[in-house]
This record gives sequence, C-alpha cells and structure tokens, in this order.
Amino acid sequence: MTRMTRRVRRRSEQVYLARYRQLRITLPINCMKNRYKLTVIILLCMVIGSCKKVIDLNLKNADPQLVIEGNITDESKPQFVSITKSVAIDNSNNFPAVTGALVNLIDQSGTFYRLTERTPGNYYSSILLGKHKQQYTLQVQYNTKTYTAVSTMPDKVSIDSVALSLQYFGQQVTKTIIVFYQDPLAETNQYYFVLTINGVQVKQVFAKNDYLNNGRAVQQLLYEDDIKLKSGDQVHIEMQCIDPIIYNYWYTLSLQQTNDFSSTTPSNPVTNFNDKSVLGYFSAHTTDYKDIIIP
Repeated sequence: MTRMTRRVRRRSEQVYLARYRQLRITLPINCMKNRYKLTVIILLCMVIGSCKKVIDLNLKNADPQLVIEGNITDESKPQFVSITKSVAIDNSNNFPAVTGALVNLIDQSGTFYRLTERTPGNYYSSILLGKHKQQYTLQVQYNTKTYTAVSTMPDKVSIDSVALSLQYFGQQVTKTIIVFYQDPLAETNQYYFVLTINGVQVKQVFAKNDYLNNGRAVQQLLYEDDIKLKSGDQVHIEMQCIDPIIYNYWYTLSLQQTNDFSSTTPSNPVTNFNDKSVLGYFSAHTTDYKDIIIP
C-alpha cells in the first residue's frame, strides 16, 4: 500500500467516525423532539375534547312570525297575496291564516288597488295587469304595524320549447326536463322556474341567472330528485323573469336544499320587506308556461 493510499484511507476513516458521533448525538435529540411534539398534540386533544358544550336550541318555543307571500304578474287576472304565521319546526305544514289585514298594491303612478280577503289569509285584487319595467309596492297593515316591500317587473323572456333529457349515472337513467330560451344580451336577467308534475309542485327551487350565458341560447336543465318522472306524467313548466332581490331570495333558499359541502347553514332567506322580522317576499315578475307529457 502506497503512502498516498494510506493517507486517503485514514482520511475516510476520520470522516466516517465524525459522522457516526454526530449521528449518535442527533438521534436522541430528534427522538426527544418527536416525543415532545407528540405529548403536546395529546394534551391539545384532551383540552379540546374537554371544552365541548351542549347548546340546546329552543326551537319549539320560538315566537310565530308573520309570513307574507305576494305576487303581481304580467297576466291580466286577480293578483294574490297570502298571509300566515310561522309554526314550530316539528309541527306539520299547517300554517295559521292571518285574517283581517289591510292589503294594498300600489303601482308606479301611485294608484292604490285594495285586495279583498276571499278565504282566510288569502287576499285577491280585482283584474289587474302588471306592466314590464314598472315598480310595484305591496303594503300590509296588521296589528297597528305597516309592512311594505318593493319589486320591479323585468322585461319578459319567453320559453322557446321544452323537452325530455336523459341523464346517465352509471347504470341508472334519470329523466329530466330541459327548457330552451334565448337570453337577451342588452340586460342582466334572473329567472325562477316552477316545475309541477301531475298537479304536484316539486320541492326543488330553480333560481338561475345569465352570469355565464348572457345573450346566448340557453338549454336549462331542471334536475330534481323529488318526484321521479315516468311515462305518461303530465309536466307543467313555468318560467318567471324576476328582479335581483327576488333572485337572491330564491337562490339563498336553493342553497339550503343541497346536501353537499356547498350547502349553507339553514337561515331565513333575505326578504325585501322593510321589517326584517317578516318572512316571505313580494315579487313583480313575468310568467310564461309550457306543458309536456313524458313519452
């Protein structure tokens, strides 16, 4: 073995021994650090687990709230307002009617139209035709208080046609209604669809806007899992053009129907009444209809 080779070997052994000593020192320190971190995590879990508090929501004894649902459309017919009281969350959908209220519709020129209570809690106007681009006010007087809401009727967008669409989910085929219409380019539009199958309105809320399809020919799927469509079913589709405030009302309500991570915490949709203790809405909207029989 040459002198140069011995020097290289001795240098390699010195480096190896130095690294070995460093490793012996580092390993216990790292283990101690890991043990410390593990101990801290366990303590934090114990603290968090011990801080739980049961909150009892007294939903059964919530005070009843006034619920006003009013509409004026571009159809020449009696316009309708329903006034009820809310009920406890575990009660049936039997909402007590509010009788004896004074209800008025006021058009943009200031003309009053008095509504008559024909059945308990249901108030109707005389024949009244709502006009596009006109602002309307609903005024309700009840128990010495006056509640008002304002809504503007948009221009009308009509349904071009409706059809049946087949949606495939693995081996399962779902029948869905599709609505065709042309969205206007010159303005922002919001839509609300009402789907009725064999005389029963589905529970899904369909609130749409033209954010992604302004000025385009739209093919709007009305997917619902409430009533399964089958051959021979009679389906009635209503499309309403609504103002932005009413769109927010229906859209907020639609978010609460989802069961995925995008769903929101249940709360009352934002109303357009001046008194926020009132539930419901007042909508001045256009309306268009189509019918289809499922083949």
